[in-house]
Amino acid sequence: MADESYQPISCALHSELELAAMHRKAVKLRLRDGTVREGIIEDLWTAHGREWLRLRSKDGSCNLDLGQLAHLDNR
Repeated sequence: MADESYQPISCALHSELELAAMHRKAVKLRLRDGTVREGIIEDLWTAHGREWLRLRSKDGSCNLDLGQLAHLDNR
């Protein structure tokens, strides 16, 4: 059964994330719940029918479901 709450990101946004990861550029990610995460994208991958990223911040690394991403702010 498909997860109806999952909202994939656009190809354009995915490309921006890949470029930021490639260049180790600091980013600010705004999530759909209003949370803001800042750091450097270490990896992007697909698993379990979803897209994910690993973000390294001053507090350590975390994995984020890209379906929760609302906006990318490049710094």
